[in-house]
Amino acid sequence: MHRMQCTEIWGGTRDHDDDLVSGGVTASLYSRAADGGTGGDIYYVTVCHMDLLTRIALADVTGHGRAVEGTSRWMYETLVAWINRPDSNEVLERLNRLACGEDARAMTTAAIVSFYKADSNLYLSYAGHPPILIRRREAGRWEPANLLARPGPRNLPLGVMAEAPYDQQVMPLTSGNRLFLYTDGVLEARDGRGGLFGAERLLAVLDGVGDGGLPDIKAAVLEGLRRHAGDDLSHDDVTFMAVEIR
Repeated sequence: MHRMQCTEIWGGTRDHDDDLVSGGVTASLYSRAADGGTGGDIYYVTVCHMDLLTRIALADVTGHGRAVEGTSRWMYETLVAWINRPDSNEVLERLNRLACGEDARAMTTAAIVSFYKADSNLYLSYAGHPPILIRRREAGRWEPANLLARPGPRNLPLGVMAEAPYDQQVMPLTSGNRLFLYTDGVLEARDGRGGLFGAERLLAVLDGVGDGGLPDIKAAVLEGLRRHAGDDLSHDDVTFMAVEIR
């Protein structure tokens, strides 16, 4: 991909609940800090080059709520400064070197996905982040989009090892395919006995929505989290986004 100038559609660290439509995707976002207002989760959506490229970044700074507000704001502004780089792994490599120059509070997981309408490919990179989930229309079920295994320490959280390499994986997508991005606050919601919401329960909730719309996915995940946690989501910042390829 060539370098492209991008325009921000969504971006920040504040509570947000909204839907959008771009030339390549539709999306539905939910983000809420543990103590309300601003937290350690970062979301960023840009549309680039005549609406051909939609790039989405989700990041999670260690800690939650107002205690990490300054660090998450720094990470967000740094992400914005570098997001126009053509390859998502290059964005993560640059962010990582900068994060390593900060202190331990800057340790952050991140996922960056880019859908390029001209070739119908998804470009995907992680920095220690939970893998996004994908649902291909023909399969009718959700599954994790893991990177291919390669030797050595790589794709680590930002701020851990300055020279850590990051991979970019390419996968073809077609109209109607769906993605689900999330921070670990989704998986780590606890019930009264300390049991985690977890990946298996998340997949079951998503599969239960079937072909329902993106707002239905958002509503089902929120309902599942609140039911599991007794309506108390103050354990961590919680951010997730459902995306459909147009």
